[in-house]
Amino acid sequence: MIYLAQVPETPAGQKAFLHKAAWALLGLALGERASRLADSLRFGPHGKPYLENGPHFSLSHTKGLVLCAVEEWNTGADGEYLRSFSPRLRERVFTPEEREEALSSSSPDRAFTTLWTLKESYMKLTGLGLAQGAETLRFRLEGGPPFLEGSEAFFHTAVWEGYSISQCGEQPFAMEICPVDFHLLNLKEDPQ
Repeated sequence: MIYLAQVPETPAGQKAFLHKAAWALLGLALGERASRLADSLRFGPHGKPYLENGPHFSLSHTKGLVLCAVEEWNTGADGEYLRSFSPRLRERVFTPEEREEALSSSSPDRAFTTLWTLKESYMKLTGLGLAQGAETLRFRLEGGPPFLEGSEAFFHTAVWEGYSISQCGEQPFAMEICPVDFHLLNLKEDPQ
């Protein structure tokens, strides 16, 4: 299940506030299990946070949105606002085949944003993060669900309120999105 909340406009440089909001959302998603969050939080060899004895989770934040995926199996999730990728960034992050596919689509910016969230979700699943090398991951978007060459992971994408959302897992799943009112996170609304 992906829990997400739209965040009031935050001034530039407020990544710490978004990070705090993502963790608060995780606590809300865990419900009664949140009380053991601090005691069972561990970190993998590359810094991926996990809960001893589960459930598995993945956090993400972007301009105006925080999300967390909570599952009984290993998962990775990412969300991103629709953005433009400069030609230089496209060269660094996407494979030639991905660039060709995205540029020939009806909405190249949407295709690049979706590809980016797919790559991020997988890098979160593996726990390697950017050290994995986003440019080494080759996704195909046409002809069914997203597919990562050389991987047995499963992927789903969605567009929600203008954001691209991607989730991956080690087993087949149905992606469910549960919007949460930001005020339920019990954070100060104005992050300044």
